[in-house]
Amino acid sequence: MSKVTIQALDDSPLVIKGEVELLDGEGNVLEISSNLHLCRCGLSKSKPYCDGAHVGKFKNEVRKE
Repeated sequence: MSKVTIQALDDSPLVIKGEVELLDGEGNVLEISSNLHLCRCGLSKSKPYCDGAHVGKFKNEVRKE
């Protein structure tokens, strides 16, 4: 099994690296990819993908406590 990583970039999308299937709400495959950028801010016009709409409008840093 290949390793999959998910990183929450500062003020940016979730970056998923590794072979994954992205499914819609009904379980249908949207995409099979090894590199995805998924929206965290809710502003993207191409959800669930990031389109850069967050720039200057979304602030969030995820850190291990």
